[in-house]
Amino acid sequence: MFLSRFKYFSSCLTLILCLVLSSKSHAANLITTDGVAVITSTLDKNIFRSRAIENALQNLVGQGSQIVESFSIVENGQVLIDQIHLASKLGIQEYRVVKEEIKGKFYNVSLEVLLNDENKKENDEQCRRAAPPFMDLSIDFKVDRNRMPAWAIFSNNFINQIIENHEFQPKLQKPNMQSQRQIQAASLYSLYKNDHQQKKSYENYYKLHATVDLEAFQNNNFLDKKLDLKVTVSSHIMRKNEKILEKKAINYFPIIKKSLNEALTRVTRKDWPSTKKSIANFVIENLNQQLSGLDCLQFFPKINAKSGEAFLDYGSLDGITPSDMFLVRNSKAKKIYFRLESLDEHRTNIKVISKIEALENLIGSEVEVVSGS
Repeated sequence: MFLSRFKYFSSCLTLILCLVLSSKSHAANLITTDGVAVITSTLDKNIFRSRAIENALQNLVGQGSQIVESFSIVENGQVLIDQIHLASKLGIQEYRVVKEEIKGKFYNVSLEVLLNDENKKENDEQCRRAAPPFMDLSIDFKVDRNRMPAWAIFSNNFINQIIENHEFQPKLQKPNMQSQRQIQAASLYSLYKNDHQQKKSYENYYKLHATVDLEAFQNNNFLDKKLDLKVTVSSHIMRKNEKILEKKAINYFPIIKKSLNEALTRVTRKDWPSTKKSIANFVIENLNQQLSGLDCLQFFPKINAKSGEAFLDYGSLDGITPSDMFLVRNSKAKKIYFRLESLDEHRTNIKVISKIEALENLIGSEVEVVSGS
C-alpha cells in the first residue's frame, strides 16, 4: 500500500517537474564572464590570452547551468585554437573579448558570451504584448430600415454611446482633428528644432476602425414566423496605417417571433429595450475581443539605419523589452544577432553582436525578437 502511494506521488512530482521545465522558454542570452591566466614565462602573450579566455569559459561552466562538451568556439568570426573544449548546454554561438589587460603577472580578460538554444525551433511562434495607452477610434454605423418595424429605432449616436459608457483597455478615443491640423501647421511654420517633440505627444500609431451593420432578416420555419435583426460587427486594428489585426462576427437577434397561426406571440415590441441591450453587449464583446489581440502580436521588424546607427521601428509600446535580443531571419550564413542599445516607445536602437562584413548588407532584413536574460 505504502509503495503504491509512493509511486503515485513520485509520478505526480515527475509530471509537474516536466510541465514546469517544458513551459520555460528558451532564449538567446548575452552573458558576461571574466577570466585570468598567470604569466609564468616569456612565451608569446597570445598564449596567456588564450588561457585567460579558457578560464573565463570554465568559470561560465562552473556557474552550474553548463556542461562540458567537445565543440568549436568562434571568436569574432574566427575559429579559436583547439585547446578550448568548453560549451554550454544552450550552445555558445560566439563571444567577443570586451576588455583585456595585464596586471603584474596576470593576464585578465572579460568576455561577452552569446548562448543560443540549439534545441529552439527556427520558426517558433513569437508572441508580444502591445500596450498603447490609448487608441484612435473610428466607427461606421449602418442601419438598413427595410422590413424593420417602426418601433425598432436606433439613434445615430447609438454605437458611440455604448462605447463611451464602457471602459476598454486600451482606452478608445476619437482623434482630435483640430489638434492634428494645428500640429501640421506648426510643423510648417515653426523655426524651433524641438517641434517634433510636440508633434510626437499627439501621435498615435494604433488605430481601431469598426463597422456595425444592422438589417432585418426574415427567418421563417415550419412552426414559427420570425423576423431577426442581423448584426455584423467588422473591425480591424492598424499600426502606422498597416493592418495588423482583423475580425468579423455576425449574430441574429429576434425582434418578432410568433407561431404560424399567430395564437402565441413570443417576441414583441415590449421586448425591444432588452434586445437593444443585447445588441450593445454583442458590439462591446467583439471590440474587446479585437483589442485582446494586442496581447499576442506577431511581428518581424526590419532593420533601418540612420547616421550609421541601426534601429527598429518598434519599441516598448509594441512589446519590446529591455532584455530582448534580435536574430536576423532566414540568414543563409551563420546566425546574426543584435543587442538592444536603447529603447523608446516606438523605436529600438540596436547594435550587431555577431561578426559581419558590413551593416549595409543587412538594411531591410527582418529580425526575430528573442527573449534575453
